[in-house]
Amino acid sequence: MSVLMVTTAIAVVYGLISGRYERALAVGAVTPAGAALVVGGEALPTFYATAAGGAVLLAGQWLLRRGRPGSPPLGRIPGVGLLLIMLTWAVLVVLVAPFMASGARTVTDPAWLLVPGRWEISNVAQLLYLALSIVVVIVVARSTTTTTSLLAIPLAAGVLLSLWRYLSIHAGVPFPEGVFANSPAFRYIEQAPGGVPRFRGIHSEPSALASTSMIAVAYFTSFAVRVRGPARVGSLAMVAGAIFLGLVSTSTTFLVAGAVVGGCALVALVVRLVTLRLRVSVLTVCVALAVVAAAIFLTPDLLDAFTSEVDEKLGSDSYDDRSDADALAFEAYLETWGWGMGLGSVRASSLIFTLLGAVGTIGTLLFVGAVATTVLSAARISSCAPVIWALTASLVVKVVSSPDLSDTSGVLWLGLGILARAVVAQRNGVPMPVMGSRRSRGVAQDEPAPAREPVA
Repeated sequence: MSVLMVTTAIAVVYGLISGRYERALAVGAVTPAGAALVVGGEALPTFYATAAGGAVLLAGQWLLRRGRPGSPPLGRIPGVGLLLIMLTWAVLVVLVAPFMASGARTVTDPAWLLVPGRWEISNVAQLLYLALSIVVVIVVARSTTTTTSLLAIPLAAGVLLSLWRYLSIHAGVPFPEGVFANSPAFRYIEQAPGGVPRFRGIHSEPSALASTSMIAVAYFTSFAVRVRGPARVGSLAMVAGAIFLGLVSTSTTFLVAGAVVGGCALVALVVRLVTLRLRVSVLTVCVALAVVAAAIFLTPDLLDAFTSEVDEKLGSDSYDDRSDADALAFEAYLETWGWGMGLGSVRASSLIFTLLGAVGTIGTLLFVGAVATTVLSAARISSCAPVIWALTASLVVKVVSSPDLSDTSGVLWLGLGILARAVVAQRNGVPMPVMGSRRSRGVAQDEPAPAREPVA
């Protein structure tokens, strides 16, 4: 019995008893490379183990016809309808693709040929993961105790555990090696070609650490703007730790994603200034001017370092392998006339190519529509800004170098659930606070929205 099996079981029991199951899901997301259960070499990630408990919770509520007061029906949760349609479409693609593209080679390692009437275990697994991901969105959106600070649990814990492991390697601090990253489903990478050591934290590889670090930077930077006192200090400390981890990962993903997210932040800032929606203090203006001056002074050196790092990556074998995977996934998309080969039959280097090759045009549009609907619905709720920035960073890193729809870090699906909950709460005239209570000190609150009539 592993440590993560015990901690996951405790989290599930706590969530069921306390009525705050969203916290159990957040705890399960702390260890993205951890397995709660391993059977015959097949591992169940801790996040999806807690998601399975959420499925049991929803099934029990449905059978007993008893939900928590204030829990919305599925039809009122933004984006969930499109996600359920996507799941139905994904099942249809898996069933039909072998007949449409009989003999086609899958984009997997190892690859196999599509045979009519034959489906692989990876197809079933990915469909189940998608179903459990939707369960996460529903559970979080239906919980009346969900707050916008929920993402701080997996992101802060992930940063702290990775920093702990870094101190263990470089300063001899005791660390329980193999406890937080125990899944046999991952290939753990800590060396670059030529034997050069790289740091992966508690993740499976440096690029995964870089991705989570970038998300943590985006989330806690936005969060720090909305809080004061110790909460702001803690948020800024998390930003500093995440930046450090992203840099020591030596992953180009952190640099490229950081440039894209930084560009998005600059555009958002300019838009708010132009539309006079941004109120700033004299101190903020002085700090901003200092940052701009430093940026101008350091830009040439930073640009040289960035371009040299990207050029080195573009000439590496890793980049060639990733590009080949994306090209093969797009070929699968074209070969099936935009239908797709099915989830589990395509794994590219980028999520967008994985979606196109696996669920085709319709499935990709359904996913994009679900995300866009949820984010746009929550965009006017100011307390949702940290979660929206975390989702933005998550989608950017997924487009850059993360192909999996089954997100063991939990950020994508928890984020969608939090935003959906915020929208539902505001429709009911009870806006969701940034932190655990409306009485939290030093936390900006949204103004109550007028109550609306229930939507049929």
